[in-house]
Amino acid sequence: MAGGKATTLLNAGGSKTMAFRQICMISALALMMTSVAAVPAAQAQPRASQKATAQKTSALTPKPGAKPAAVTPRKQKSAEGARRAAEAENTNGFTIDGRKVRVDVVKADMDLLDSNGKSPAVLVLHGAHGLGDGSLFYPQAKALAEKGITAFVVHYFDGVPQARKAAANLHDERERVLSEAISYVQKQNYVDADKIGIFGLSLGGFHALSLGSRDERVQAVVNVVGAMPSEVQRKGVHRMPPTLVLHGDKDATVPVRRAYELASLLDDVGAEHEVKIYKGQGHTFRGDAKEDSITRTVEFFERHLGSDRGLLDKELEIDIALAPVVPDTESLPIRQLTLADEAMWSQAEQGELPPTN
Repeated sequence: MAGGKATTLLNAGGSKTMAFRQICMISALALMMTSVAAVPAAQAQPRASQKATAQKTSALTPKPGAKPAAVTPRKQKSAEGARRAAEAENTNGFTIDGRKVRVDVVKADMDLLDSNGKSPAVLVLHGAHGLGDGSLFYPQAKALAEKGITAFVVHYFDGVPQARKAAANLHDERERVLSEAISYVQKQNYVDADKIGIFGLSLGGFHALSLGSRDERVQAVVNVVGAMPSEVQRKGVHRMPPTLVLHGDKDATVPVRRAYELASLLDDVGAEHEVKIYKGQGHTFRGDAKEDSITRTVEFFERHLGSDRGLLDKELEIDIALAPVVPDTESLPIRQLTLADEAMWSQAEQGELPPTN
């Protein structure tokens, strides 16, 4: 028994290499079996994410010959609430080149109409963003109507077929629509065709000033954070109706220097004008400044379109705002801006470029 056992140990020692190989093979086989068992679970989990990644990659990579995906336009806020609050009525509007242009009207208080049942009228022009939620336009229209002035909120972008309706190179296209809008307003049987004013904010202010400089039907203009278009200025401005200029000194879209330049231009052409610069206000007035701008606008149009206009013109023969509106040290010379300059502020207003001062 002892000899046999000794022989077994000896054989085991002599077969040390073979035993080691067997142990390694067994360990490797066990490791492989463990790995194989784990693979299905590991592979099954990422299949969904791999499929999603593949779908995402496929969506981002256009197929050969495929048309580019259409750009979804930014969703506009609804102005319906503000329109209803102002009791604005939808009119039939007008048509230009087969395109329907919507016009909302807030009619003057019936007790304030003249003996012919008519009232002065003011066209309300929105900016490059359209009407937005309407809070910058319909309250102003209602305030005018309460003082006997019928207000027409013009959706003038409706008449522009191009996608980028606020682009600087479409100035003349928009102006043509607005000229037709004035004709439309004059034809309303409850409007005094000789008492037409324009209120414009931002891009609408640019158009209000432009129309006032060349269209004698416009008897008064209120420009809020806009400026005289450079192309109009380059061709020469020789007349302007009474003009109210409202601007914020912190406006980064249309810098306040443009208001000073406009005041200088109005001085040069001998136009009656008033300028109010709101300290701390930007491209949109807020709080007390907003309320003050609405009140000033109403009072301005009352003076220049109201029933006392003839008295002021014929008997008093004075200018309401001949006094300097800005210190001489703050007044800047008029600069001949290029079309590219207007394109820059227009893009800045739409958030495509960082605004500049």
